[in-house]
Amino acid sequence: MPGPVSDSYDPEFGTGANAHDVHAAIQRVVDRVTMVLGTELHNIVEVVQSKPGHTRRFNFSEQELRVVRFALLRAMESV
Repeated sequence: MPGPVSDSYDPEFGTGANAHDVHAAIQRVVDRVTMVLGTELHNIVEVVQSKPGHTRRFNFSEQELRVVRFALLRAMESV
């Protein structure tokens, strides 16, 4: 009889450590964006229904852009 399955196994990311790495990468991008926007959160419905506001220049690395795209696709799944 096989032994117990590890609690750290994640069906999408393989291990809990990999899932932690993904979470940490997303958090780093969130932290960078927060440095530009500030910590005040706004209601998302009000944000998308308002005028675009100020244009801000912000440089992302390719890695950060891939993390952002991953997070945005995940966000779209929850809407």
